[in-house]
Amino acid sequence: MIESPCIGVCSINKEHQFCEGCFRSEDEISEWITLSDDQKKEINQLATQRQINLISF
Repeated sequence: MIESPCIGVCSINKEHQFCEGCFRSEDEISEWITLSDDQKKEINQLATQRQINLISF
């Protein structure tokens, strides 16, 4: 079972359209419960890469 990356900081950034806490899109968040473990792993990897790209200086 793959756990949600949600950290309770739920706010969609208007500039990049990802959650400020978990870096998932609104669709990824709303569909999470219906996704397979492989799909969840892929989203977690994408979200991690988004965080790196958006926070790197």
